[in-house]
Amino acid sequence: MFLCIATQMPRDIPLGTLSQMGTFLVHRLINEQDKKAVESAASAANRNILSFLPILGEGEALIVGVDFPMPLIVKINTPTKKPDSRTPKLTKR
Repeated sequence: MFLCIATQMPRDIPLGTLSQMGTFLVHRLINEQDKKAVESAASAANRNILSFLPILGEGEALIVGVDFPMPLIVKINTPTKKPDSRTPKLTKR
């Protein structure tokens, strides 16, 4: 089974759920509560590398987890087709 949980605020995910995650793909985090939520769910070996979270650049992410013997810093490419992120227009009927 595969489940992907995506959020901009890891502190909103219950700790019991976070602690069951096998792999984290974490972009830049500045908020102290968000950093602590990810740190508490990560293994002791990965906690030191999480100090890099506030300095990650645009498109960079840190991959940590049980399947990664060493955390990886990756650069995510900009999509070739930009997403349409405009707010949808609502019409009255």
